[in-house]
Amino acid sequence: MKSEYKFKRNFYYAVEKAISESSVTFLLGARRCGKTVCLKQLQDKFSAGNEFDEVSYVDTKRELASTSDKSLFINEVRKAVVNNEKKLFLIDETTYLNQPDCAIMDVQDAFTSFHNTNTKVVFTGNPSRALECWGHRAFAGDAIFIRTDFLSYPEWLAFKGMTEVSEETYEQFVHGTREFYSEFHGTKEYLQDCLDETAVSNSRAAELILNNDCGGLNADKLSAVLYASLVSSLSQKHLQDTVTKLSPEEITERYGNYQDMSAYELRRALQFLHNCGLITITYVSSSFDVKPYVVQDFLNEAQDWSKPEILRNLNISIKYPMFYVDMLESILKERFSEKLPENLLGRIAENHVRAILPDTGCFKYRDPQGREIDYVRKNAKKAIDISVTNEKLSSTHFDVLPDGYEKILLTKGNKGKQGDIECVPYYQFIYDNSQGRELANRRENGGEKT
Repeated sequence: MKSEYKFKRNFYYAVEKAISESSVTFLLGARRCGKTVCLKQLQDKFSAGNEFDEVSYVDTKRELASTSDKSLFINEVRKAVVNNEKKLFLIDETTYLNQPDCAIMDVQDAFTSFHNTNTKVVFTGNPSRALECWGHRAFAGDAIFIRTDFLSYPEWLAFKGMTEVSEETYEQFVHGTREFYSEFHGTKEYLQDCLDETAVSNSRAAELILNNDCGGLNADKLSAVLYASLVSSLSQKHLQDTVTKLSPEEITERYGNYQDMSAYELRRALQFLHNCGLITITYVSSSFDVKPYVVQDFLNEAQDWSKPEILRNLNISIKYPMFYVDMLESILKERFSEKLPENLLGRIAENHVRAILPDTGCFKYRDPQGREIDYVRKNAKKAIDISVTNEKLSSTHFDVLPDGYEKILLTKGNKGKQGDIECVPYYQFIYDNSQGRELANRRENGGEKT
């Protein structure tokens, strides 16, 4: 059956290339970000060509009902590898195989034991943390791992047939991503599905996956953490036009569970949301002499903080504009305006910038005098301050940085060098640092139409 989705995202081409270069590929990414669509598009592409004698897309959750069916399928993959058959297996919902970690190891064993240059296998499924763990245990460096995300700003422009990079089109992207994800029915439902699939991965695997436990968590608690992050950020930014629309009852309803959570429960909720790829967690420091992996120590339970310390030491950001907007809409309902207040747009943009930058070895600088720098990466000697206004250089705090740092100020429209500070429009920075810019080049050079 031919895929109904014609638009090919950037990672489609990465997986297509990986199939030609490696026997085994793992496609990783957040739940419902587009991995299944990609596999079906690859099935269409390779079925129409002559690279393989047979192309099989298999959804192990829906198409292999019994334990026996799943075992027979893995035996079929192993047989193709042993016989060096020109077959491509596109395996979706890998988590639902019988002991999926062992099944992946069985495929690895076949490739290791027999000379094979013709059989290709692509694994995908949820949760990606489990799949990545199993893949590395089995194949180490003998497989290609490709990571993807929800639709990026450059991909959205390509999807809409647009080329203009501006604040106007960025705001359209923020509101319009839901158009691409018609099966997204809200944040809470999404979180429940993530919990369900994590529980499946834990119950089916033969070996334990560290920090993948979701026992005791529920969608209400996870939603509470996201809403608390949202409302807290609004208050910190003094968004009077938005905050005054929220009654105390609505705020209490949205994150009341959060206030009752212990430090242990909050850590586990943050760990789960981080594993799902829904948040970025940045350490907040008043010193530049900071260990680069404090957040990882916290998530791995090597750093023991009280709840007030967690709130004081960590900046929690919602990664994807789609979730930010969905939560605002669910709170404000008919009062939600499609024209975002400037400070709210700034908060979304700040979260988005954090999402596309490396999240290890970085921190947010905030000293007792209230001076802040939004993003500091010590090893790379880079500091970024994020604004959606044409902020005056005198209001920045780059002067507190040690010598030798690259300084970037994201602005509404100012660009170019001003002294030792590089000014870049925030929407241009997001475009330049997001996956998917290659799609515009592909269209301009007369490549495959999206």
